[in-house]
Amino acid sequence: MVEISGFLLLIVALVDGLLFGLAIKKGILSFVLLIIAMFIAAYVGFAFVPHVSISSLASSVMPYVKQYVGEVTKSLSLGFGGSLSLTVVLFLIGLGIGLWKG
Repeated sequence: MVEISGFLLLIVALVDGLLFGLAIKKGILSFVLLIIAMFIAAYVGFAFVPHVSISSLASSVMPYVKQYVGEVTKSLSLGFGGSLSLTVVLFLIGLGIGLWKG
């Protein structure tokens, strides 16, 4: 039986990029308004998401990224760098299509 989980993960990365592109295209105004609201809230002294920093976010996301790339690496035998770059390229292609056609 052929193992297809690696290919499914790549297809999911493409579709995920496509959906992100569509969401970005359709939600640019709401994103701009959200940024303005965050600046006003920071000026006033409110916080939308307390105790969140880039380093804590990166440290919580990295185990999932390593596991995902490990699954693609095992299934397609491209190596860690090849799997990560292929996943990123497919995500960016989907993102571009979503922004272009959305």
